[in-house]
Amino acid sequence: MVEIRIENLALDHLQPERIQYPYPLFFIHGAGGTSQSWKNYLPYFASNGWEVYALNLRGHFPSDPEEALAQVTIENYLEDMLKVIRHLRIQHCVLIGHSLGGLLAQKTAENMNQIKALITMASAPPFGIVPDVHQNLPYFGVMLETMWTMINLEPIKPTFPLAEKTALSNIEPDKQKTVFNMFVPESLMVGYQVSQGYPVYAQKITCQKLVIGCAKDVIAPPSMQRRLADLLGADYLEYEQFGHLPMLEKGWIQSSEDIRNWLKKNVKNE
Repeated sequence: MVEIRIENLALDHLQPERIQYPYPLFFIHGAGGTSQSWKNYLPYFASNGWEVYALNLRGHFPSDPEEALAQVTIENYLEDMLKVIRHLRIQHCVLIGHSLGGLLAQKTAENMNQIKALITMASAPPFGIVPDVHQNLPYFGVMLETMWTMINLEPIKPTFPLAEKTALSNIEPDKQKTVFNMFVPESLMVGYQVSQGYPVYAQKITCQKLVIGCAKDVIAPPSMQRRLADLLGADYLEYEQFGHLPMLEKGWIQSSEDIRNWLKKNVKNE
């Protein structure tokens, strides 16, 4: 694994011994995540012939610290993605985004014609999230509930008890702390934007599309993912065994194999 630095941004890069596909895979982590979210996927897909990149958005270690992270916006993150793709001179690529990264991938695919395919996993939707204050709120719900009552706007990171009931709910108990320690603080403003809805113009996304939902996901439940697939006109794949972090949960290899097979079937090798 090689770390590439592009100004304030860091991304992981892995190149296979022999590139079998002319388009790289570009992975985008979710809210409070880093490229470590893809620690299983990167070597898997590289071993199957793809060049792979995993971006760390601004303020997400090992990218440079962002002094005003709480006020960073979705627009800023989209600028990060555009800057990296242009700097690397990527002609064609597949975007694979998890949670918030799924929404960023949708917007990038909407605005760039060199995207060959879009894959979202447990994605934040463009139509907003309405939290249920009577239940354990997911990450974005907590940000929405608290952000306007905080005297000092600061980036937010969920507590372990909250994460244990939400993002980590389907991670094996003896591995939950390890995965929790991968999380970093996230922008309050981005959380607010996602909760309110961030429009995606699906008709502008002309590439192949796959939406992945997970039955045990309490943050981005299957009903949300099915609605997203309908909006995008995407293929839809749902797993009964996974929660919000299918790429890190027990049996993750199944999801990677299914993505590999979908890519081989739906994306032209040119």
